Amino acid sequence: MIGRDSETKTEQIRQASDIVEVISSYVTLKRAGRNFKALCPFHNEKTPSFNVVPDKQIFKCFGCLAGGDVFKFIQLRENVGFPEAREILASRAGITLAEKADLSRGDGPSKADLARVNLWACRWFQKQLSQPEASGVRKYAVGRGIQEESLQRFALGYAPDSWQALCKASAAAQIPPALLLAAGLIKKRDDGSSYDAFRNRLIFPIHDAMGRVIGFGGRALGDDRAKYLNSPQTLLFDKSRCLYGLHIARDTFTAEQSAVVVEGYLDCILAQQSGFSETVATLGTALTTEHCRLLQRYVNSVILIFDSDEAGRRAADQSLGTFLAENLDVRLAHVPKGKDPADMLVSEGPEAFRAVLTSALDALEFKWNQVTRRYHDAVSSSDRRRAIEEFLSLIAGSAHWGMCDPIQRGLILNQVGKLLGLSSEEVNRQLRIISRRAMPTRSSSASTAPRPASKRNRDAITVAMRELLEVLLNAPGYYDAVASVFDMDLLSDGELKEIARAVFEMAQQDKCIRLPELISRFESAETSRRITDLQMNGERLGNYEARVEGALARLRTLYKEREIESLKLRGEQETTVKEEVVSDSEDSQTQDDANEMRTWARALSDEARKTSLFAGRKHRAAPEMTGADLRDPQYAG
Repeated sequence: MIGRDSETKTEQIRQASDIVEVISSYVTLKRAGRNFKALCPFHNEKTPSFNVVPDKQIFKCFGCLAGGDVFKFIQLRENVGFPEAREILASRAGITLAEKADLSRGDGPSKADLARVNLWACRWFQKQLSQPEASGVRKYAVGRGIQEESLQRFALGYAPDSWQALCKASAAAQIPPALLLAAGLIKKRDDGSSYDAFRNRLIFPIHDAMGRVIGFGGRALGDDRAKYLNSPQTLLFDKSRCLYGLHIARDTFTAEQSAVVVEGYLDCILAQQSGFSETVATLGTALTTEHCRLLQRYVNSVILIFDSDEAGRRAADQSLGTFLAENLDVRLAHVPKGKDPADMLVSEGPEAFRAVLTSALDALEFKWNQVTRRYHDAVSSSDRRRAIEEFLSLIAGSAHWGMCDPIQRGLILNQVGKLLGLSSEEVNRQLRIISRRAMPTRSSSASTAPRPASKRNRDAITVAMRELLEVLLNAPGYYDAVASVFDMDLLSDGELKEIARAVFEMAQQDKCIRLPELISRFESAETSRRITDLQMNGERLGNYEARVEGALARLRTLYKEREIESLKLRGEQETTVKEEVVSDSEDSQTQDDANEMRTWARALSDEARKTSLFAGRKHRAAPEMTGADLRDPQYAG
């Protein structure tokens, strides 16, 4: 959730951003009663299923199920996170998010300050590249295959072979040295004097997805041992979270739904220049989880192209491990030995590079080939057995494997089975064996620790609480009746628990729940969709009083069931304690517990009958929503 210090500004932006006005600048809206409809901008469709509700300042698509407030629309449409969406809407509404820092008072620079000074530096570097003394640099760039159009498109520049060139230019522009230092454009000596961080280098400005200059990369033109140099980590720049060329490639992602990832600046520029506009590059680091999640905003599949040297193979290994933990279709390929993508594109042309892309192997097949090479191509039975065990251990140890749904798990099992020449059933059996083998041995103290409540009980509690949240989002007047029974710590759904906390906080403060304000407390577009679904499900089903009474009755019964389960567990633990002598007081206590269990069991049975009869008369008129219900045309209208 976003911090409280920014809630006031966020609310100001939301009030200034009417959802109908904002969305109509992207799609054509047509009035449908009190609401508006359109063809969804997030998936292909012929019949409008995208709805905008002005009264609630929300949108909902009953085709792809996207939904939320005006911030979430911008997040989905522009493929950005919440902070960036907030900036876009603030700029559109003419609202300033942060005042310029007063560095003379010791204020730290803001992101906006760093973006401004980086833009100034980018333009200054570009200007240096056009100077007569930079003719050798331009000749080098042309020699590497970079065309004039690409020089302009990627805003390439030149850092002069001087220790003070940028320092002097910034002083003339009245830019505080503290701001340059925070942006990583200058460095400090021990004596307190400053010097330029980039010297005698071809400069590659690094942009984020919104097109802001967030950092720089510099390619040495002399005999500097550091061939490439990147900006240090700043408020804006973190190389493990950035992809070079993304601000240009993202437009292609929308149509292609696929990305090509290379290792270097030149590889990316020449690939895009040659027609592969879906290409981005890492910044001297292997692909990280943050890179994967960034790409997931735009594409479903990725092809990783690595150099054929040892560093490239190591990078492929590291990136593959990251991708196995993420839900992306990934393939890997190597360029021929002794070359990188930039060399290949210059010497052999686009068709050779396209052939490399076509030869890319699925990640699992690529990894299996790597493993078998370590075991002499798994020719002998013993080598093959060791290769299979290592390969399956990699899969079983993946965080993603444990989170796969049954369909995805089945697809992976079939794919692995074909690679290994085994049935999917045998692969699944071996994975279970490996997983059990990797589990830590429970200590004796752990074996006597209380077991958690049954999954069935926790799931049933979550269903009842979800129903109460659906009502509260439409009729917050029931808050007092619900609050004393609603124990959100028992929710098994973490996201639903966060939503519940926010709902109860708002209801407790002013007995009112404003849907857009609630949605704006969360940065995740998925959470926004969830809140919208809860509200619309509740509105559709109505019958609020009966639903509240029925859900509360079920919760009370489920709480008693948990207590009985706990008493049973305590009884089981006591019977396993091996003692030679049992005192009379202990026997008495055990008997008391047994009596208490029987009393609770009778109470539970009585309560269950009451709840069942009550539900049959009043509550069953409001059945639980399903995925199909969400797409019901009557509901969509």
